[in-house]
Amino acid sequence: MEEYIKNVKNIVDALSIEKEPVGVKYTDEDPKVELEIGSYTVCGAILEASEGKVILLSEDKCACFGGKSHLGLTPRREIPWKMLVEGEKLWFDVKTAVRSSVAVERIAKPPVGLSKKIFLYPVRTGLFQPDLILMLVNAEQASRLITLNQFWDGKTPSIEMREPLCWSMITYPLVSGNFNLSVGDITARRMERWDPGLMVASIPWERLRGIAKAVDFSTAGRAERSEEFERMTEKMRSRR
Repeated sequence: MEEYIKNVKNIVDALSIEKEPVGVKYTDEDPKVELEIGSYTVCGAILEASEGKVILLSEDKCACFGGKSHLGLTPRREIPWKMLVEGEKLWFDVKTAVRSSVAVERIAKPPVGLSKKIFLYPVRTGLFQPDLILMLVNAEQASRLITLNQFWDGKTPSIEMREPLCWSMITYPLVSGNFNLSVGDITARRMERWDPGLMVASIPWERLRGIAKAVDFSTAGRAERSEEFERMTEKMRSRR
C-alpha cells in the first residue's frame, strides 16, 4: 500500500498538481472508515473525493442512471434517446446519437458484474489498492503525464474523450488498461460546476509505477534538459 501512495506523491509533487488524486476501486468489501451519506452523481463524486470525502457508488447510491449504466452497476436498459437529443441537445438526431453509442460500446463495454460497489476516495488514505488513480490536472500537467506514460515503451494509447464523463474517466481506462485523458461531457461539467480549466488523467494501477519512475528521467518530470539542447533552443529564439 505504501509504495503506490509514494508513487502518486512523487508524480503530484513533480507536476505541482493541486487537487487530491482520487482512487477508484470496484469491490464488495467495505472500508473501515465513515462514508459520506447520500446519493452522488459520478461527476460530483470525483470532485467530492478530491476534497477528502470517501464516496460509495452503488445501484441505489448513484444519482445518475447513465452513470450507473456506464460504470456497470446496473445492466443497460432502454436509452432515452429523445431526451438526449431534444433535451441535452448533444446530437443532431437520434440516428446520430445511436451511432455514437454503438461506437463507444465497441471500444469498452461497462463492466457489469465486476462488483456491486465502487468507492471513490483520496489516494493518500490508502483504503484500497486502487483500480484507477484519477488526477485532476490542467493542460500543461496533462501534457507532461502523456509524455511520462510513454517514456519507457514509446506507446501512447488512444485517448478517448468521447461520451459521458463517467465512461471516459473510469470505464474506458478500467476496461482497456490504458492511460486516458478526458475533459468530460459538457452536461456533467455544468451540472457539477467543474472548473473550466480542469481535466482528468486516468492512470490504471498497472501504469502507475512506470510513470512515477519516469519522473526523474524525463524533462516532463524533474530531469534537466541537456546543455546542447538549451543552446539549440536559445539559437532558435534569437532568430525570431
